[in-house]
Amino acid sequence: MKRLKNNSKGFTLIEVVAAIIIITIILLSFSQLFIQTNRTAAMNTEKLVTINLADAMLERVRARTYPRATDIQSYFVDTTQTNKKLKNPPLEVDLNGRTYSVSYVASQSTAKSKNATFSEKDLNLVKVVVTVTAPNGKTKGSSEGYVSIE
Repeated sequence: MKRLKNNSKGFTLIEVVAAIIIITIILLSFSQLFIQTNRTAAMNTEKLVTINLADAMLERVRARTYPRATDIQSYFVDTTQTNKKLKNPPLEVDLNGRTYSVSYVASQSTAKSKNATFSEKDLNLVKVVVTVTAPNGKTKGSSEGYVSIE
């Protein structure tokens, strides 16, 4: 009678299945990490675009000259155009195939701040806050600065 040799070389089916399951769990964990990282990067990019666009719109407002007006809010209202993109300054801007909405809020203080000799009104300055809203309506970026009134 011949004896069969016990050969223990190679992998068994259970070892292969266990290895595949472990590798699948690890890959699924990393895929969730990559998905979340991609979402965060897209959100940060959108925020950066809105902030840079707000800065550009503020510079556009600063470059224009404005006559004195009795109502501060009337400085940034263009009644000559009905198209929001053609208004001066524009209320909508197309960038990268998307339409961003822009709002302008002006204020002017008549009170002198601490240790100041002149107020914003005395210096003919109007404080402007430009807010840009992304097409999704959630992401907003704003920039503020002073505009000189002649």
